[in-house]
Amino acid sequence: MFINREYELNHLEEEFLKDTARFVVIYGRRRVGKTALIEEFGRNKKDFIYYLADQQSQTQQIESFKQQIYEYTRDDFLLKMRFDDWDQFFGYLSKILPADKRLVLAVDEITYLIKSTPAFTSILQKYWDTFFSGTKIFLILSGSLVGMMLRDVLNYDSPLYGRRTSQIHLRAFDFKHASMFLERFDIEDRILLYSITGGVAKYLLLIEEDSVREFIRKKIIEKEGFFYQETIFLLSQEFKNPNVYLSILKAIALGHTKLGEISNFVGIDGKKITRYLDVLQEIGVVMRQVPVTEDPLRFRKSIYHIEDNFLDFWFRFVMPNRSRIELRDTKGLLDNVMDLMPDYASATFEDVSMEFLQGAGREGRLPAQFIHWGRWWDRENEIDVVALNRNTFDILFCECKWRSRKAGVDVIAQLLDKAPLVNWFNERRREHYAVISKGGFTKKAVEFAEERGVLLFDLKDMGEYF
Repeated sequence: MFINREYELNHLEEEFLKDTARFVVIYGRRRVGKTALIEEFGRNKKDFIYYLADQQSQTQQIESFKQQIYEYTRDDFLLKMRFDDWDQFFGYLSKILPADKRLVLAVDEITYLIKSTPAFTSILQKYWDTFFSGTKIFLILSGSLVGMMLRDVLNYDSPLYGRRTSQIHLRAFDFKHASMFLERFDIEDRILLYSITGGVAKYLLLIEEDSVREFIRKKIIEKEGFFYQETIFLLSQEFKNPNVYLSILKAIALGHTKLGEISNFVGIDGKKITRYLDVLQEIGVVMRQVPVTEDPLRFRKSIYHIEDNFLDFWFRFVMPNRSRIELRDTKGLLDNVMDLMPDYASATFEDVSMEFLQGAGREGRLPAQFIHWGRWWDRENEIDVVALNRNTFDILFCECKWRSRKAGVDVIAQLLDKAPLVNWFNERRREHYAVISKGGFTKKAVEFAEERGVLLFDLKDMGEYF
């Protein structure tokens, strides 16, 4: 099942049509769909070699790669050859691979090769410079260990720096495209499931159950469930010593979102904890947030949140209850998780609401065009979604209510009262308002909104868009 990725596929096809050698790097967290993208791109390519690396020794990796090359070249002498290292292997490839054909050579999970042979990137650079760059090869390097990909493949210090012709940072699907995996569920359950899995393709494909409750029971809080140990596996692959990172993510998931709060929870000095947070931001696990009206470089009261929905869910509900899960004492735990899901999913509902409003803007359904999107808060107040256009001085304030009862006049009135607290071009701006409510609106709220030009949306509106 291959969904979307139209932009990335189009980019690869455009690169493929060029006459010179191409060197494309694809990276992104595990399970996000990098392999599927490469396979879809190579589906109709006549000259296509795909090698999936794994955690073997260098000798075994070369043997596996050699077999894939043989399947394409049918060079019997290649099978008889024994290569002591990658230098010898690439030296032989430079003699047998065609220089005048548009050959796609895809090396997936290259970080395993770098782990077993740190000099691999230097060797590849040597043969790119002396052979591959003068051919019509289309080289793809793909990797899931984002930190290693940034450091050893893309970074300025990497031997491969300056060789790539393009790169694709493959990210999780947004809610609109994730919904394509979840069409049998209604919009409310899709939001709940997205709050657990995020837009990670593999996770979405694993949703085989008929309800959110059964999915959590079978796949997450049973010892044998796919997701139970998933976070430990992910972080152990990314970091040699994941314990501090585990503690930081647990702190954030439990609501300790300010730098000082995280530092106190983990028990590490603020300056040192910042370095760990920088790494988590670099690999796309954690995001530093500031109010959308503020300058991120100057604002000092930022907060941190876990950008990956699955990791956020796991640290909120699985990690604190691992002893119970190990003892299979999960009936009460499942009830507890389901009771807390409405509160937990409210943050995801705000993200989905922002995506919905952005889509409405593209369709011309908003009173202005907005460029910058985010949240706003001060010490006592917050507004769920605020969007700005610094060219036209338009500003949109939106409140998101993830609750079953209908939103009343008070919700709209509170939003109108909070808007003047936002200090942003106060004398010049044009203000716009919206409220998105899961439970809909009372008749009085609808009348109140119409009188004041406040846009109202509910789950039915969202379901029609998504």
